[in-house]
Amino acid sequence: MLLALAGWLVLALLLSVPVVYHSRYIVYLGTLLALQAALAVSLNIVLGFAGQFALSQSAFFGFGAYASALLIRDLDVGFWTSLPLTALLTSVLAVAVGYPAMRFTGGIHLALITFAFGELLRLVTANLHELTGGPQGMQLVYTPGVVLGVDFGSTRGLYCLATGFLLLCLLISILVRRSDFGRALFAIRDDETLATSLGIDVTAHKVAAFTLASTLAALAGAIYAVFTSFISPEMMNASDSIALVGMLIVGGLGTTPGPILGTLIFVGLPEFLRVAKNYRLVLLGIIIVVMALYSPKGIAGAVNRLMTGTRRSGA
Repeated sequence: MLLALAGWLVLALLLSVPVVYHSRYIVYLGTLLALQAALAVSLNIVLGFAGQFALSQSAFFGFGAYASALLIRDLDVGFWTSLPLTALLTSVLAVAVGYPAMRFTGGIHLALITFAFGELLRLVTANLHELTGGPQGMQLVYTPGVVLGVDFGSTRGLYCLATGFLLLCLLISILVRRSDFGRALFAIRDDETLATSLGIDVTAHKVAAFTLASTLAALAGAIYAVFTSFISPEMMNASDSIALVGMLIVGGLGTTPGPILGTLIFVGLPEFLRVAKNYRLVLLGIIIVVMALYSPKGIAGAVNRLMTGTRRSGA
């Protein structure tokens, strides 16, 4: 209960950033943290809840950015119209990749298949020069525009859009966790054979979790595209997917506040300390080793254990 309250307080602080701080850098950093946290929350659904080691999250993140940009540029649709279309395209692609990968394989094989898919998508994007701009990427000139009096093309408007999307991802995550679908995912994570004997369609549930996680990642990519006004195949880098897994391990795999805590440590701390990007994976590696040795369930698990011990000593 206290951990959940602390998580919502962190979100309240994030939402108050544009009001309290007038620094463009602070608002920029808050937007970046919100989108990275949303990406981590989406991965937590398939990895933390269902126990499926998928390494394609950054690939779908980049796919969403390119899909939205190309729909706007070539089909002349608005930004808001491009979002459901991007979600639909991503869902089809996720099912096409996820069904054979999860129907006939699992474990390390799933990780290898999704890793290979991500690299293939990155290379294809880099080589379609006329369509995607190739390795040089695409400069974007569109903005979300004004909706209900809010200019979502401004710095603060984009921050509100990013944090609003993070809240949506958290809401979906909480609803999934408390639903029959979520309980089936946890059963699959713990023991697939037992889950099958209980009448759970294991493949369908795994593919559904993979598709939901991939779609949320793609929508985060579409928002990130208008945030940076530039996209490139490097958005699909596999090392970013690995970093997301590390964030979940550090924050607490399968927990609600875990993705946010992991993002704050891995993305927020290096930004505040101005740690060079090349050293972030080194820092993450050190943190993961420490957490694996002393707190296998991440920060969220350590806090829960501490609170449980405090309640028992008080009783």
